[in-house]
Amino acid sequence: MTNKYQYIPVFFIVFLIAVFYPVVSFAQMFSIDEPDGRTERVLGVYTVLGASWDFADFSYQGEAADIDERVDFNDNIFRLRLESPGINVSLGFGGSMTGMNDNSYVNVDGRLFNRVGLIRSESFLLTLPIQITTPPPFSQSSLIFGSGLNADLNLGERLGFNIHATPNYGFSFSQGNLFGGNLFRTDGKVLLLIHDVIGHRSLTLGYYFDYRRYRIDGDLNDYDYTSHSITLGITF
Repeated sequence: MTNKYQYIPVFFIVFLIAVFYPVVSFAQMFSIDEPDGRTERVLGVYTVLGASWDFADFSYQGEAADIDERVDFNDNIFRLRLESPGINVSLGFGGSMTGMNDNSYVNVDGRLFNRVGLIRSESFLLTLPIQITTPPPFSQSSLIFGSGLNADLNLGERLGFNIHATPNYGFSFSQGNLFGGNLFRTDGKVLLLIHDVIGHRSLTLGYYFDYRRYRIDGDLNDYDYTSHSITLGITF
């Protein structure tokens, strides 16, 4: 049976892209060309392309599912990340190559966001992120809204830091119902940017934390997910 609500997240995401895209484009316009052809860095405006190794735990919290119906795991995940002004996307894989011998795992995580400036100086920027995240748990559509704090700090010409933390809350659309359950997520990251390592590009070292609580379809899909990630990337 077709879920008449399954397209609600799609239409909502298209609407948000139309709203956020001009903001992202406007932010990317703030670059200054130096006489030697370099582009001056703008605090808080950059793109990170990286790879992560996640130490992940996905544990069942309900009582309704039989042991052979559960999808618990405590294993490693390899994740590719693309983070750009206004949009973040990641793709995670788990299987024999990551030591996950009893299960396989694929996850696509997307986030649209805007940041409202709170404090700004030449070397420090504090912003309030407003975001929507669309992780698809259990082959269902979902929407998660969140906000928190984001800080960017430059320590001289060679080093920069980014610290980000956001709690999020949302709903799942399942089984023909408008709301099939609720989802809570809190995630954060700490990035160290070492500038001009590869030409004018920066080397990025990072730590990511991600906690998700799924309470969907009674307690059939009641799971907690926790991961700690180490990331290596390039910033441009």
